[in-house]
Amino acid sequence: MADLIEGRNAVVEALRSGLPLDRVMIAEGSKPDAVIEEIRRLAADSGVEVERVSRHDLDKRSPRGAHQGVAAIGRPFPYAELGDVLRDRVGKVASLVVVLDHVTDPGNLGAVIRSVEVAGGDAVVIPRDRAASVSSVVHKASAGAASHLPVVRVGNVAQALETLKQAGYWVAGADERAEQSLWRAPLAGRIALVLGAEGSGLARLTRERCDFLVAIPVSGRVSSLNVAQAASVLAFEWVRQNS
Repeated sequence: MADLIEGRNAVVEALRSGLPLDRVMIAEGSKPDAVIEEIRRLAADSGVEVERVSRHDLDKRSPRGAHQGVAAIGRPFPYAELGDVLRDRVGKVASLVVVLDHVTDPGNLGAVIRSVEVAGGDAVVIPRDRAASVSSVVHKASAGAASHLPVVRVGNVAQALETLKQAGYWVAGADERAEQSLWRAPLAGRIALVLGAEGSGLARLTRERCDFLVAIPVSGRVSSLNVAQAASVLAFEWVRQNS
C-alpha cells in the first residue's frame, strides 16, 4: 500500500535517505525557495518524478492539511528486523533501543522517533497490533527522522524484550510510580528503554520483563509528561550518562 509523506522537511529527508518514492508532488503556485529547489534537485538525482498538482488535490490527500505545498508518494514503509538491528550493534558498548508498548497516537510515535534519532539511538520497536504504525503523519511528526532510524515492528513486545536482554541490553521501564529517579538510574551502556501507552502506561507483562523501573521527577501539578516528551527526557539522560 502506497504511503503519503507530507511536509517539506519530511520529503527532503526521505529523498536524502534514499527512501523509495514513486513521485513528488508540488502544489501549483508554490513560490520557488531553497527547500523547493533542493527537493527538485534531489528528486532529479534519484530519478523520482516531480508532478505539479493543485493545492486542493494535496488538501484532499493530506490527513491533517499540513503538507506545506509538498508531498511524496512512497512505497510501504520498510520496517527493520530486530535480529538485523542487533547484529549490526554487536560489540557496541553504548546502544539505545526504545520500545513502545502499544502507543496509538501517530504524532507521539513520530516525535519519539525524532528524539531517539537525534539522541543517537539505534532503533524504535513497536507492536504490530493495537499500535500506531509508520504513516504520513509519523513521517511529518518525525521531521524526516523516520527515514534514517530503523523502526522494528514485532508481534510480541515481551518476547522482543527477552531478545534484547539476550543481546546484552538492560531493560528500563518508564513508570511514574517507580521509586528510582531518572537521575540515579543506571542508564549508561546498552539500554532498552520501554515506554507505555498513552494513559494506561506499561502493561503488566511488559513491566514484569523490565530489569528496573525509573521515574522522571516532576514538581508541577500535572503528574507526568506525555510519552513523546518522556522519551526525549530519558533518551538524553542516556546521552548524558554516556558522555
